[in-house]
Amino acid sequence: MDTEPTEFLAEGPSCQVLVVDDDPSVARILTRVARDLGFEATAVIEPDQVVASVERLGPDLILLDLSMPGLDGVEILRALAAERSRARVCLISGAEQDVLDAARDLGHELGLQMVTPLHKPLGRDQIERALRAIEPAGIHRGPGSPVPTVADLDEALCTGSIVPHYQPKLDLASGRMTGVEVLARWTSAELGVVPPATFIPMAEASGAIDRLTHGVARRAFEELAGLDEFSNELGIAVNLSPRLLHELEYPDRLFDLARERGVDPDRVTLEVTESEAMRDPKRYLDILVRFRLKGFHLSVDDFGTGFSSLVHLYKLPFEEIKIDRTFVADLRESQEARVIVKAMIALGKGLGLSVVAEGIEDRETAETLARFGCDAGQGYYFGAPHGIEELRGSRMPA
Repeated sequence: MDTEPTEFLAEGPSCQVLVVDDDPSVARILTRVARDLGFEATAVIEPDQVVASVERLGPDLILLDLSMPGLDGVEILRALAAERSRARVCLISGAEQDVLDAARDLGHELGLQMVTPLHKPLGRDQIERALRAIEPAGIHRGPGSPVPTVADLDEALCTGSIVPHYQPKLDLASGRMTGVEVLARWTSAELGVVPPATFIPMAEASGAIDRLTHGVARRAFEELAGLDEFSNELGIAVNLSPRLLHELEYPDRLFDLARERGVDPDRVTLEVTESEAMRDPKRYLDILVRFRLKGFHLSVDDFGTGFSSLVHLYKLPFEEIKIDRTFVADLRESQEARVIVKAMIALGKGLGLSVVAEGIEDRETAETLARFGCDAGQGYYFGAPHGIEELRGSRMPA
């Protein structure tokens, strides 16, 4: 792999990092590295000021010391959850790795967006990797920004403000780009950039997920069908909301949409999250079979985080599993993660399934996955999600 990591931090408005560490020297180092990478960074060394600082700054990423006198990191995690913080949280500690991992899992359970923790003593490369785990610059809307309503969502769907972005998917053995994942993105003049974690659950709860999925898929099919002469071989992965698995006629509608836009359904892979697909497989078997009969491919998304059984995995008509980024992010630091990922790849290959890893952030992780036999991968190491114009300049399949 000769591709350098995508440098996205310098683009667009600066992102806000909040450093929480009672050791002033560590706080200074973290803040300095963040600023060197183009972030706006603020340090807090008094733990009881954290919640007020979060409310005032609205940070995109919080670097949080897990062990501080007076108020430990677990208490701060609970306080952040109570405030419904949308910031990503990176724990920092000299504690044993299993303690760090357990604290991160607690954050997940509390509904926080946790990234790979850092183990003290810290090196600059560790800090930079944590900072690069943040979303592309520009997601920050700042304190006091208006919260989108269902009416805002409805207007965005009517005006076409929610558009597809494309993240490259590469063959790990050859480095060749073989496809893209279609991701919905919403930018509003009044609201700024609205994160998918905000508007997709809103669309599901309001019943607008059908319009959202269909609208983004329609535009993606149109753009990709007319990309260039090489794009006919480019695979297209589309996330399918579990709520659409209740509609027996949906495979027909999606088939008609693809053919009308000049896209062969054989190019389209529909990604269904593992937790939903395996929860009641008999309930969804008819629709999944109909998708396959129409020529679409099926993938189990976020594999490893749900409740699948091996019986369900081989009896349902899936052709691909996507290893969740949680496991991929820990490959460099965790022997346990390497064992689990290697076993997942072997399981998928043994069942005749293609294996894709998501969340690849660096060369070492990509090379490790390739060595384990993983077929394909995606992540910021290969490229951030971009609009069609940026994709147009990317390397297409030979």
